[in-house]
Amino acid sequence: MNRASEPAAYPAVHHIGIVVGQTFADMPALEQALAGAEVVAPLHDGHASRTGKYRTLRVSVRVASRAELEGLDRGLRAVAGVRMLL
Repeated sequence: MNRASEPAAYPAVHHIGIVVGQTFADMPALEQALAGAEVVAPLHDGHASRTGKYRTLRVSVRVASRAELEGLDRGLRAVAGVRMLL
């Protein structure tokens, strides 16, 4: 993305899928990673994988800049048990 277009792109709402194992239970760690964010749709269950090994958690946040989004991304990925973000 062209950084010159950033003012037009932000603030923006981002819908994030957090892929975790089926038995993931550390919701407080995810909530802590989201603590500084403006959550517009709270953390909730998404879909389970076809084999049942993984599931997604969904959250929507409003961010003011790319830097804020990247910081949120780093914080969520740092939570033990998070496999990937969508």
